[in-house]
Amino acid sequence: MTIIERPSGVTLLAVLHVLQAVILILGGLGLLVARRMVRVMLHFPRFGGFLALIGVILIVVALLDFVLAWGLWTGKGWAWILTLIFAVLGIVFSLVSMIRGGLVAILILALDIIIVFYLFTPRVKAFFGETKAPVSPPTPPLTVILQTPPTASTGNRFCSNCGAPVTSVEQFCAHCGTKLV
Repeated sequence: MTIIERPSGVTLLAVLHVLQAVILILGGLGLLVARRMVRVMLHFPRFGGFLALIGVILIVVALLDFVLAWGLWTGKGWAWILTLIFAVLGIVFSLVSMIRGGLVAILILALDIIIVFYLFTPRVKAFFGETKAPVSPPTPPLTVILQTPPTASTGNRFCSNCGAPVTSVEQFCAHCGTKLV
């Protein structure tokens, strides 16, 4: 089995998913703390329950983000598929946001398009086991060109320095400039 080195872009995607997971966990915990404050200070128990639900959802999504980052880091095929699905969904949501006038959506759209194209590069697909590893073409063997010495019967002449063919009227080799004998 051939071990393929992890592409740098895949490493970057995994690190970005970890950062996103950390931010989501902090946001989820912040909403859980805010829920307590809303219930105690403002006496809105239903709103506090809504904040708690959103906070728990953010923490669950963060845990899934950690799992996805691990899958990307280790080259799991399912992580390639999920990243592709999330990037395509990001493209769709960005297009909808652009219709509503979101300027940030253009940046997100561009990044998601780049991610989709990147995931389909041969090296990345091979890392995730989606195709065979790209094989560099074999180096051709060194060949020695054997030239027969000029003979009177063929009338062919060759430069004594570089071996380039020369005509009978040339006094200098057109290839290397050596004076012909």
